[in-house]
Amino acid sequence: MPSFDFTLRTRLVFGPGALERLGELARELGFRRTLLVADPGLVATGHVARAQRRLEDAGLAVAPFHGFDANPDSAMVGAGADLARAAG
Repeated sequence: MPSFDFTLRTRLVFGPGALERLGELARELGFRRTLLVADPGLVATGHVARAQRRLEDAGLAVAPFHGFDANPDSAMVGAGADLARAAG
């Protein structure tokens, strides 16, 4: 394999009110729809529902996917890919 150098450009938004800006941030990136991936434990906290509301309030179509465990296997990844394909 040939050598390469790869640099990621990462933006981190953190602090009070960051989740409230999720829809605005997604729109800045040109999102029209998104796959919202979270494990059942995170769903239980209510944060995922808040995130989904912010995305939908910004006019994005949201396809939630929460069908996996802490250690996802290839079947769980495949299920998420199937859902993403079906959502366009």
